[in-house]
Amino acid sequence: MSFFQGYRSQYVYNTILLDAKAADIWQEITNVKVDQFRFPLLLSLLGIPKPLSAEVMVEGVGGYREATFSNKAQFKQEILEWDLHRKYRFRFNPTTNFRVGHFMNLAKGPFQIETGGYELLREGEQIRLVLSSNYQLHGLTGKVMHLSFRLVVYHFQKYLLKGIARNLAQ
Repeated sequence: MSFFQGYRSQYVYNTILLDAKAADIWQEITNVKVDQFRFPLLLSLLGIPKPLSAEVMVEGVGGYREATFSNKAQFKQEILEWDLHRKYRFRFNPTTNFRVGHFMNLAKGPFQIETGGYELLREGEQIRLVLSSNYQLHGLTGKVMHLSFRLVVYHFQKYLLKGIARNLAQ
């Protein structure tokens, strides 16, 4: 593989400690609603579309969840792992019009999100929720923008976890 052709898969994760039942957290991660929360200004300036909701349409491995964003783009997330109240992983599958950074197409550009997932880990009376994402960077743009992409994914994950925590607190 030459310097300009490809780049290995990258992994980013975030966690949050929650005072909630596993079943309630599971409901929040499988059917997310974050449209009512203020989207971080930095992400907006970078042209990242605001997530509105994600809803599981068919449960279990082989099923799918549809995620909708402010720019009308969607992910039809194929469920890869489904361990009720414990772990949920999915493949992203963005629509062909899914653009970020005002110009970059997530379906076929230099930055492609492969999989994501949530894991619930009991810590005493609380549950640690882990959100992870795997992505690939391609070509010269991927090489040059590696750290920037990583930071954007990290901050996007933080936003989602905070939204889930707020929903659980309501």
